[in-house]
Amino acid sequence: MRPALRDNLRLAVTVAVVNGFATLTGLAFAMYASLAVLSVTVGNYGNTLELGRQRLIGTTIGAVVVFFGYRAWGHLPVLVALPLALLMARLIAGSIRLTVGYSVCCFVVIMGWLLHEQQLDSWIPLRLFWTAFGIIMALLSLRLFWPARARLEQRQGLLQLLVDLGHTLKAYLAAPPQAARRAALREQLRSLRNSLLSLRDQRVNALRELGPMAVEHPVAQLWDLLDHACESLILDLDELRRLPDPQWQAWGLEDLHEAAMQFSDAVADRLLSWQGTLSQSLNLQPPPPEPRPQLPLDRLSDAQAQAAFDRLSPAQLQQVAGRLMVLNRIDHIVASTERRWLALLR
Repeated sequence: MRPALRDNLRLAVTVAVVNGFATLTGLAFAMYASLAVLSVTVGNYGNTLELGRQRLIGTTIGAVVVFFGYRAWGHLPVLVALPLALLMARLIAGSIRLTVGYSVCCFVVIMGWLLHEQQLDSWIPLRLFWTAFGIIMALLSLRLFWPARARLEQRQGLLQLLVDLGHTLKAYLAAPPQAARRAALREQLRSLRNSLLSLRDQRVNALRELGPMAVEHPVAQLWDLLDHACESLILDLDELRRLPDPQWQAWGLEDLHEAAMQFSDAVADRLLSWQGTLSQSLNLQPPPPEPRPQLPLDRLSDAQAQAAFDRLSPAQLQQVAGRLMVLNRIDHIVASTERRWLALLR
């Protein structure tokens, strides 16, 4: 089912349930519940939660202003009193940085002042009740009918990005060194970058679901940690793509090349292990218990490698050093990510 059709069906079912409940209660002003559902339901839980919060705060501020403002300035001409009430509502709403709730606040003041001035004692509590009820029903619908939660989407997206990175690195290692391999890797990296940027755009909604202190939440910190690791690995893979391939065998560096290939393959497996560990539970899990792969830089000091280096030209040494520096950065990224990952569990 297409997302647009799914969202419209969810919205229609929710409005029907709300209207049915309102009819059974027989309470007045039940239309405000349906209006709340229609105005705050936007397809994902994070945005709906924020819009609902703003609408409820704006409604409350508007109700307070019209209740006390009408008693204080009701004897004045409406062309004088109503602008004064709206000015007060705008000042209060602006001071707490409302955006969507800002217009709702002013709308409540106008409706209460012009249409319900003789029944404010009953209209205000019913308006607040039906608005809160509609918002709650909208949030429940997003959890019960085809759940659309930005937090889960963020988690699943990052886990899939780890899998794609691991498979991309393995495919790059398995392919022969030629121009076609570089072109294929370029397209894969472009897709990975687009996925990472899309996840960053969606993260604001996921953070809203974690509450007002979201940036201090371990889950949010893990998202940032994995985001940084994925971005760094994408950049390093792109640099590997652009670097010239050293002639390892012709230069007598077969053992060093084999060690570098084994390390790269182990890093790809480690990324897949990260995904497997984190997908086991919604709660924060520790890094994989298996030993972390490490780049065997001690191979650079053995006699065979030293003899081979002595025969290489400066340009050839630069090619070897450039590739090993990128692999060393990858080693550092994996190590620092897991070290900070463990710190989040303490």
